[in-house]
Amino acid sequence: MDELNISSQTFQQLVEQTTKWLTKAIDDLETGPTTYVESTHDCPEGYKAARQLAQRLREDTAPEHGQGLAETMDLVCNVAPHAGLNHASGGFCAFITGGGLLHTAVADLVSAAMNRFTGVFLGSPGLVQLETNVIAWMSQIIGYNPQKAFGCFTSGGSMANFIGILVARRKHLSEEQLMQGVVMATSETHSCISKGLMMAGLPQTAICKVPCDDDWRMDPKELEKKIEMYTQAGRKPFLVVSTAGTTNSGTVDNVRDLATVCQRHNVWLHVDGVYGAAFKLTKRGQSVLDGLEEADSVAVDLHKSFFLPHGTGMLLVKERHHLRKAFTIDCDSPYYPDFDSSDVNFYELSPELTRSFRGMRIWLPLKICGLDKWRAALDARLDWTEFFVKELYHMKPLGIEVTTKPSLTLATFRYAPEKSTSAEQLRDYNLQLLRLINKRGNIFLSPTTLQDGRFVIRICILHLRLTKARLDSGLQDIKDGAIAVSQQAGSAATREVPQESSNLLEPVAKRPMPSDGHSDLSPPPSPNPPFGHIKSAPIDHV
Repeated sequence: MDELNISSQTFQQLVEQTTKWLTKAIDDLETGPTTYVESTHDCPEGYKAARQLAQRLREDTAPEHGQGLAETMDLVCNVAPHAGLNHASGGFCAFITGGGLLHTAVADLVSAAMNRFTGVFLGSPGLVQLETNVIAWMSQIIGYNPQKAFGCFTSGGSMANFIGILVARRKHLSEEQLMQGVVMATSETHSCISKGLMMAGLPQTAICKVPCDDDWRMDPKELEKKIEMYTQAGRKPFLVVSTAGTTNSGTVDNVRDLATVCQRHNVWLHVDGVYGAAFKLTKRGQSVLDGLEEADSVAVDLHKSFFLPHGTGMLLVKERHHLRKAFTIDCDSPYYPDFDSSDVNFYELSPELTRSFRGMRIWLPLKICGLDKWRAALDARLDWTEFFVKELYHMKPLGIEVTTKPSLTLATFRYAPEKSTSAEQLRDYNLQLLRLINKRGNIFLSPTTLQDGRFVIRICILHLRLTKARLDSGLQDIKDGAIAVSQQAGSAATREVPQESSNLLEPVAKRPMPSDGHSDLSPPPSPNPPFGHIKSAPIDHV
């Protein structure tokens, strides 16, 4: 037997030994560092350590002879991860990340070991049907008619949005009209849309920024004005990109009103629902995401609010025939068999021919756990977010200001003492506060700048491994940090705390909090130390 073609017994031993290494790495996520840097901004020491690790791991030539599994897994599990950001930690609230459902690791193993071809129906009709089932289930969650809607799996939200742009372009623009095309977006639209338009052959001048309302949602009245203006000028508005949960402020557009405008002017409405679409599973999410089913296409990122590991997104299209029109071509390939168009051949419905069996990544955990586990997990995070923001409002005497109200589970806040100060000084105060919070190691947050210019701290309460204990500790860290910054600044926040707010300095854990929300999707919580094991440079100036 070829040495590369191992036996089933050797494969079993390989999996068992690998699982032992991975089990320890997974356990370390509960007690190990939330991350290895103090901030995503202005952290030279963190970047220095990251580059040193990268240099240490650099190999300029491929190994001529193999080494043992133990040495290899030690490198992967114990050396390589120990720098930079730790997206898999339950305290990672900086970006919108789901954490990594372990059921999907099993699904990847099954899919890779079976290695069946799912680009065409005949390649693996059973597995193609399983993936087709998942697309129908996701269509139902969005509110589409699963008999008419369809979709395709992608590597993530950026590719899902890109494919949505391609489908809209193929429907509404001829090749001759390409340079006349106009795409409507806002200042809150994700940068992947600009990249997707570039890859789709459209110039950056094709983007029109529609004004937002006071909540940074695309204004339907302003949208209609822009469409009419460009149409009268001889241009071709063909696509509106709405967002269901922006990455910067968490804003959810009024999709129903936008859909009414788009239908009136025969313009494709695409919703970037990469973060927010999954919340359609919950009653509160259905209210916030009202009208999502009216969109022509929706991008969903399963490694965000469906908690899967990185590498799983999907595009859903309300009318299946638009996908086929976008990706079916006359192909003079005599080695192809005669495919029946009534069967599901994914190569006709997406850009890929050879493709991984991504559907298994969500099909397997859905079959094992059921949708009710996701619904419970998302509801818990909505509860936690509401609680967290209320606690932030209680910190107003300490100088904490809530800067955006969450539509779902993303909120922003800042330290803003009553005593007037410059924008630059406020930025410095909030960077100090951010480093103090992150240095504790209970939660890891990131900064951002809102569209009105305010520099703020951002939290997304979504992670699969996030626990009540971490949130409790994180709130205490914000309090302690605000006190430390105000003492250093000598600001108005050092004034005596009003009597009615005297309990602000008591531990947050004494206050009631929603239930932990754990289900079969996540492990039970483990106690966190009051200070994490974060490896970072000390903060000299606070």
